[in-house]
Amino acid sequence: MRGSSLLRVDTDDPLEARRGRNALIVFYGALVLGVPSLVGLSFIPGGRMLAVLVALFMVVAYIGTVVVRRGRVRLGTWIFFTAIVVAECAFPVITGDARLTAIYLAVPVVIASVLLLPRGALVIGLVSIAAGAVLTWIYPPVDPPVTAFEVILAATLISGFVLVTAVLGFSSLRQETARADEAAAELRVTNETLELRVAERTEQLENALARQEQLVAELAELSLRDPLTGLYNRRHADNELPRLVAAAERHLQPISLAMADLDHFKVVNDDHSYSVGDEVLRRFARVLSQVTRGTDTVIRYGGEEFLIVMPQTGIDQASVLCERLRKAVESHTWYEVDPSLQVTVSIGVADSARFDGVIGLAAGADAALHRAKREGRNRVVAASQDDTSLGA
Repeated sequence: MRGSSLLRVDTDDPLEARRGRNALIVFYGALVLGVPSLVGLSFIPGGRMLAVLVALFMVVAYIGTVVVRRGRVRLGTWIFFTAIVVAECAFPVITGDARLTAIYLAVPVVIASVLLLPRGALVIGLVSIAAGAVLTWIYPPVDPPVTAFEVILAATLISGFVLVTAVLGFSSLRQETARADEAAAELRVTNETLELRVAERTEQLENALARQEQLVAELAELSLRDPLTGLYNRRHADNELPRLVAAAERHLQPISLAMADLDHFKVVNDDHSYSVGDEVLRRFARVLSQVTRGTDTVIRYGGEEFLIVMPQTGIDQASVLCERLRKAVESHTWYEVDPSLQVTVSIGVADSARFDGVIGLAAGADAALHRAKREGRNRVVAASQDDTSLGA
């Protein structure tokens, strides 16, 4: 976290920045309290040397403060603690008297409990206790004995330091907790908003993909459909007819193919107009769809020529179906299109029992269709045994 205040810590780690700000609050408190400490030491015998020691401590503490502000929180914190412990231990060495050393060594223990992790606080505590005991043993108080004023002054300074440190520490802790709660709330709201947006976007993408797949399927279907009649077109026949014939041969099942051609359709266009011709083709396609079965495939092969693929159907059954179609066309209400209009159809039928493969079936059905036209049109002709050579 970066900023321009006195509590700025140049680090991008939020946890480290929080620890650094807490340390700065304590360090500033120590520097501020160092001034009255210098004044108070002037009333103690040998206090000038101690004042110099306190001044040196304040310099080192300031260095630790600078190090913390630059983002080296751990290093700056340990510089501060090293300075304060060394200063406390230097007191009896300078004065030759360990008076109040144990009391003063309580200060780093209190600060460590606020700033350091448990392991660091334990280290500072053990070092302070050991130093107080050893120094008191080596430099026991001598004449003059410890006065009430010294005890009161030491207790006041320590109590003030501890009080200021605690207040500042807990204030910082409350501020950090409030900021953390606020950040957590903002993060929660942001996450919920992002999740909602992601869900909405995901749904939109899924809908778009589904629509795209639907459009692709529709385009693929349209590419195989005749736009005028809605029946399958020649492209579909070229793809599907070999597959159907191969499946029938593989399963040893019959399959029949019929070719239907509207009689004199050119005359319909010439005498009644192309719009009437288009309507005739549309109506013929509807009749085809009504007469044929769901398993049959009906194809507009080109112009007025249509194919009917009939799986699992022999020549006799196919001829019956085609005859039903012929009658339906002949009896259709063509007068609704034009009063003088009459339409008939010629149909040739071939099956896989007499003709092999797609080429053979198509040749047989085509030969039968031509025979139907030669014999007078408006009839169904099944490819006979004489037409077998056409499919060879």
